Amino acid sequence: MASTTTTATAVTLFFLVTLLSSLFVPSTTQVIKGCPFNSVYIFGDASLMADHLASVFHIPSPNNPYTKATGATFATTGATVMSTPFFVERGIQPPPSYNSLDTQIKSFTQLLNTICGSPNECAKKLRRTLLFVDQIGTNEYKYAFLQGKSINEVSSYVPQVVEGIKNTIRSFIKAGATHLIVPGSPPMGCFPGYLTLLRSKDPMHYDVNKCHIGLNTFTRLHNDHLRQALVELRMEFPGVEIVYGDYYNAFMAILRNHDILGFKKGSLMKACCGFGGPYNFHPEKMCGDGGVRVCSDPTKYVHWDGFHLTEEATKNVVEAFVAGKGFVYPEFKFPEVMHCIM
Repeated sequence: MASTTTTATAVTLFFLVTLLSSLFVPSTTQVIKGCPFNSVYIFGDASLMADHLASVFHIPSPNNPYTKATGATFATTGATVMSTPFFVERGIQPPPSYNSLDTQIKSFTQLLNTICGSPNECAKKLRRTLLFVDQIGTNEYKYAFLQGKSINEVSSYVPQVVEGIKNTIRSFIKAGATHLIVPGSPPMGCFPGYLTLLRSKDPMHYDVNKCHIGLNTFTRLHNDHLRQALVELRMEFPGVEIVYGDYYNAFMAILRNHDILGFKKGSLMKACCGFGGPYNFHPEKMCGDGGVRVCSDPTKYVHWDGFHLTEEATKNVVEAFVAGKGFVYPEFKFPEVMHCIM
C-alpha cells in the first residue's frame, strides 16, 4: 500500500512540476528533441482545451495565428460530423453557424500544403504531431434536444453518428495523422443546458449528484459505440496511435472531488454565464445575448454556459487525460523527461 501511495504521489508531483514549469516558458523558446510532440492541432467543437494541451506538451499555443507550423485550432462552435441531409431527414434545423468536420479536414490539408515542402516532409512532421478531435458528434444530439426530440428518438441516431465519427477519424489518418486523442462525450445529464431541456419533476430521474439518469445512460450508449469504433480503427490502422479520452469519468471525478479542486458545491449544476432558472440556463437567452450575466468568479464554477466547461474545469479534464490517471485508453507512453524547451 505504501509503495502504491508513493508512486501515485510521485506521478502527481511530476505532473504538477511539469505543468507549472510550462507556465513560465519565455516566448522565444524552441521545441527540441525529446518532446513527445512538437505540434498540436485541434478539431471539433470549439473548447478551451487547446491552450492547456499545448502547455502540457510545451508547444506554443495553437490559437496563435503566427505559429501554425506548431499547431492551429480548426474547431468551431456548433461543428458537426454529419452533413445537412442527416438533420433534414429527422426534422432538425441546424443553426446558422453550422459547420461540418469535412470543412475542418479540408482546412487542415490546405495548411499542410503550405508548411510542408513535400509529402515525405509532411509524413515526417505528422509523426510528432498530436491531433485532438474534441467531442465530435455531440452537437448532433444537442440540436435534436434543443428542438424537442426525446431521448428514445435521439438514441436511434447513435449508430449513424458514430459511424460518421469513424469515417472522420479515418479521413484524418489518410491525411497523414499518426497520433490522435478522441474524447467521448461528457455526461450530458450533468450539464445545465441538457438538465433544463429535459427537466423532470420526478426525483427518481436524478442520481445522487443530481444528474439526469436517462441522459447519462444515453451518453454511455454513445461512448460505448465510440470506443468500439476506435477499436476497429486500431485494427485497420495498426501503426496509428488512437487514444480514447474518457471525458465522462474525468468529469465525474471533478464532481466527486469538487471541494478539493475549489469548485462551489452549489454551483456544480449551474452555468456561470446564463439567465435564470435552477441551472442558470435559458435556451432563448444564451451566453453572450443581451441581459445575460457572467458570474463573479468563474474559477468556482464547473460550467461556463449550458454546454461548455469553464477554463478551470477544462484544465482538470486535460490533467486527467495526460497525467496517467486512467482516463485514456490505451495510455500514452511519454518519455521520462518531458521538459523539452530550450
